[in-house]
Amino acid sequence: MASLEKLFRWAPDAEEFSKPLQKKTPFKLLFDRLPMGIDNNRIDVLLSQEFMDRCRMLVRRSLLHDVTENYWGEPPPPPDNKDIQAVREGYAGLMELTVDRARKHNRLEMVQLLQFSVVKFLLQLVDDEFGRLRNQVQRAKSMDSHQSTGKSVQLHDRLVLLAKNESSIRYRITRRMFREMLKLENMRLSKLRKSVLGRSWPIPKPLLFNPMLQLPSLWADEQLMGHYPLVCTDKEDPDGFNRVNRLVISLFTDYLPSWCWPAEPTDEFEATSGDIQTAARRNRGDQGGLIGYTETLMLLRRSLQPAEYETGNCSWLDLPENIDRLVYSVKHSNAIRTDYDGPIVRASWTHDKWPSFHNRLMKRILKAFQGSRVELDLLACHAAPGVYQELNRQVPVRLIAQYLTGRLPKRDLQRKLNSLASKPNLVQAIKVLDRSMASLRSIPGPRRRRRIFSFLRHFALFRRDLKQAYTAHAAMRRVHLLRRPEDIELSRRNGSLVEFPLRQELKPEQHRIRNHVIIKADVRGSTVMTSELRKRNLNPASHFSLNFFEPINKLLESYGAKKVFIEGDAVILSIFEYEDTPYQWLCVAHACGLARKILQVVDKQNVENRQKELPELELGLGIAFSDEAPTFLYDEGREIMISPAINRADQLSSCSAAVKKSAYGKALGRGVMVLAPTPTASIDKESSDKLIRYNVNGIELDVPAYYKLKSELSFRKVELESGKRARNDHMLLARYPDLEGHMHALVIREAEVTLWDGEKPGRKAADGRCYYQVITDPDMIGYAIEQANTRRRPLPDLPNTVSDDTTTKPRLFH
Repeated sequence: MASLEKLFRWAPDAEEFSKPLQKKTPFKLLFDRLPMGIDNNRIDVLLSQEFMDRCRMLVRRSLLHDVTENYWGEPPPPPDNKDIQAVREGYAGLMELTVDRARKHNRLEMVQLLQFSVVKFLLQLVDDEFGRLRNQVQRAKSMDSHQSTGKSVQLHDRLVLLAKNESSIRYRITRRMFREMLKLENMRLSKLRKSVLGRSWPIPKPLLFNPMLQLPSLWADEQLMGHYPLVCTDKEDPDGFNRVNRLVISLFTDYLPSWCWPAEPTDEFEATSGDIQTAARRNRGDQGGLIGYTETLMLLRRSLQPAEYETGNCSWLDLPENIDRLVYSVKHSNAIRTDYDGPIVRASWTHDKWPSFHNRLMKRILKAFQGSRVELDLLACHAAPGVYQELNRQVPVRLIAQYLTGRLPKRDLQRKLNSLASKPNLVQAIKVLDRSMASLRSIPGPRRRRRIFSFLRHFALFRRDLKQAYTAHAAMRRVHLLRRPEDIELSRRNGSLVEFPLRQELKPEQHRIRNHVIIKADVRGSTVMTSELRKRNLNPASHFSLNFFEPINKLLESYGAKKVFIEGDAVILSIFEYEDTPYQWLCVAHACGLARKILQVVDKQNVENRQKELPELELGLGIAFSDEAPTFLYDEGREIMISPAINRADQLSSCSAAVKKSAYGKALGRGVMVLAPTPTASIDKESSDKLIRYNVNGIELDVPAYYKLKSELSFRKVELESGKRARNDHMLLARYPDLEGHMHALVIREAEVTLWDGEKPGRKAADGRCYYQVITDPDMIGYAIEQANTRRRPLPDLPNTVSDDTTTKPRLFH
């Protein structure tokens, strides 16, 4: 019988049902890698004192402005933009230092710890500052009662207003702080982490900026309704979330993992929301906890299995978008038709019997809701915010929702309205509420069905955010923000203190050069150019100054570079990495970007030279890295830098005259090629690596610079098509920010050194060495980006070896 039913009433199995739906990767907290603090339970954290002071000043001024403007009369000046900028710069400074620590020591948990620590600090800060303001008013009232100045009544009224509007005030200030933090994350810091660590969000953005973390309470209806339905958070109905969860899960039981099924009913949770909030406030004294943790945990314990919310397990239900993909994957029949006029959501359920199954499933969903208490609740809670605004926010939105469901008698409503401090117009309020109730009862079927389907999506969002709020609170409970000097010193002595300072707070001995990179530009053709300019009675000095030196000087600041040596046929620049400037710990990436810009300056000048029939300049650029500070000598106050990287960069920027003048070299054009001489071949310029270089308007990296670059950025490997490569040459693609925060693409070509017999290259060198070139051609860069976006292959740890080949033909490689 069951087989006959399956034959005529086909249904997918769990795998087939969920395959087209989007999947969510579980979040992995890495705190287990961190040491326990002085209480042997939590991680000791010390945030920058300057950063905390900046945040405190902004919150204090914002709080005072908000309260006086909305409740007390004339406001003081709002927080200065300098206050906001100071907080932004402080948070950015903390993140930049932490990202470098994470990169240098391969410790992504440091970024997670910083972000959770800052979020916990901000949540506690708003609570502390609100309490401080309330205590100030209370002390002023107490003093006035003794001095009889006549302000006692006014101060009492202010205390009443603070108590009545605490949720709204705290919510607005918290939202503002999180908004500034998110703006900085989106504009700058996520890009920095992506370029340095390969991950934009070590903590997923929806988890870190979860609206539930910013709510003063899950029962703060006026704030919660801006994000979620009010159905699940009625103070007088502690079973609301559990009831809806059981209904929704029962509709999809066959297609969800068993750990996603509702928790077994127990008698353990008979507490009301008031009891929960009392317990939460009692636990707030524990430095590891916040009020939201207890509220979240009590809801989850009653409804979900610990295997789901404690371990962070995720199902397709944790992506609310999947509800739309499911509901609107097939055009609705009349029986389930809604007033939704949007397009059908593209999905990949290809079975020819999916439409009939979908139709049965939608009917089952509607049948489960229609006429039930949940349907009345969702319709009433959907309408309540609009009625709340119509009544000028004088009647609590929860009272409106309760009346619209029909479970609050009119007599009880009148009694509650009479007791409100806002004193709404009783006749007018009841008239509006009765009209709204009549509208609810006469909602057309298609709209009612759309409300049900829409509620499914919003419930999935509420359910997911509730789980994520628990995850965030559980992580923050493991963070111990130290404040007492004796605790800080004890933890520091024990080696358990994790400190997040700003760079200006670092110890003086940390302000030193840690390593450096040299850029050498070999300028060719300057002598001929000078001679031609003089023949035309033009000033060579002003020509080179305006068209070469000044444009290059303007580039230096954006890449943190300094001039080491400049003359007519050579430019030598350096970029230092300092211990306390981690945002500039991308010295090789910045050197590559600066070298490209220098080449663009010369290319632009050559265009004008051709138009004026002047000789063209030619460059060869080399980039060499040294993992130590250079030595400085002084000659009558003039600084002289000594570094082995200078000589190495000079070799990389050179170009062999023999190769360039050969028939093979004449066909190469722009770019870099490195060759190893055969025993019979001559070398016209000896180099430390015994190699011959062809470098015409190209940029070559030495091997230490290449591996330093790999430690700075996260690369993707791009294979070249046969027409764009020799043998198995390949490219590596990454993105990096300059010091102004602008992102740039960087493409490196990795190629094998081949033998040079004096006329042409042959097989690869026996030692298997490779060389590395910075790609400057826009077409090749665009090609690399396109290929990386389609293939997304990771960078290998070691260069690949390829089979020997007998010849290397000229090709595009610049």
